[in-house]
Amino acid sequence: MKVLSKSMFIILFLFATAAMAGSFPAGARLAGMANASVAIYDFWGISHNQAGMARIRHTTAAMYSENRFLLPEMSLTALAVVMPASIGNLGFSVKHFGFDLYREGKAGIAYSRTFGERLSAGMQISYLFISIGEGYGKTGAVVAEMGMIYEVRDRIFAGAHLVNPNRSMLTKHKYLDMEERYPAIFRLGLSVEFSENLTMSVEAEKDIRHPIQPKFGVEYGLGHHIYLRAGISTMPMENTFGFGISLGQWQLDLASSYHYVLGYSPQAGLIYTFK
Repeated sequence: MKVLSKSMFIILFLFATAAMAGSFPAGARLAGMANASVAIYDFWGISHNQAGMARIRHTTAAMYSENRFLLPEMSLTALAVVMPASIGNLGFSVKHFGFDLYREGKAGIAYSRTFGERLSAGMQISYLFISIGEGYGKTGAVVAEMGMIYEVRDRIFAGAHLVNPNRSMLTKHKYLDMEERYPAIFRLGLSVEFSENLTMSVEAEKDIRHPIQPKFGVEYGLGHHIYLRAGISTMPMENTFGFGISLGQWQLDLASSYHYVLGYSPQAGLIYTFK
């Protein structure tokens, strides 16, 4: 009975915090900038705003790992690849969050392309699932997301991204008769490249279940190979920091966020470009 109570406590705790995993943000570079990323061109745009992967010119693959609040039961891992094509870029990603008693996952296929020199747009179709152990079963739903990035002026970018506009409902399966819907999430932001070495980004995220979450991030390059990052977000209040190293076809990014109640969440990512 004591073990069961402990298990149920963990599950309830994860349900309370799993909203963070619902959109599955991935990418240590962007994590170091408080995920103020909706108006930034980056490989991990496949996770944040599919328009952000439109300018990738070579096949690129990456892996990402995050340990939320230093709890092994709240680990997030992701694998992704983006492949340029004549009519745009195709991307594939798989993500997993949780442990034996509670898991969430996401598998998606994305497409993006540029329209002229200033506008990019993208979309993704994904399958999200929830699995609860001890015989409770699995359930899931298909969701869509779409986004755009527009270069308003030289080095000034505006971005917008919408996840799950129709609020897909979880399918019923065995004991998981929850009749709940995944939330719709809208993000709007602006990024400015003040120079080749300095980028600042600001964003507002609105999950229909929660108040608006403002975010701010900055990246400073020490030359062309080392980058320092920092950010802040509210609702909840978190500080972020990180750095990146670019060596030839490899890019290594390390970051961490700090929640004032729950503590640190370290992140790491590795990207390889096939040239």
